Amino acid sequence: MFEHDTVLIPKETSWFGYYPDGEFEPILPPQQTKLYTEDWIGLKTLDEAGKVQFISVSGNHLGISQSDMRKYIVPYLEDQASAKKTKKRSSPLIWNVITELIAIKDRPLLYK
Repeated sequence: MFEHDTVLIPKETSWFGYYPDGEFEPILPPQQTKLYTEDWIGLKTLDEAGKVQFISVSGNHLGISQSDMRKYIVPYLEDQASAKKTKKRSSPLIWNVITELIAIKDRPLLYK
């Protein structure tokens, strides 16, 4: 979730949190929504399997810094990069981007 998001209202919708039906408060955490409790999209199943992380970063909508990108996203990309099958099927451009993300200095990716 982007702490200063002005696009998604409420910002918790990035985690599938939302208001109760017909209300505008309080904002429910994802685990208290029908989407989660009734497992409409498999979020509950994934969460119970330990495959979901609810992470907050500073910034506006999609304004993730490169240090946060390296901290929260690149580890998953590196795991995939080490698998031979994945590398053979992926575009060389993707691998260039991953390599750059691992080594570049901290600055916002989308907002300056």
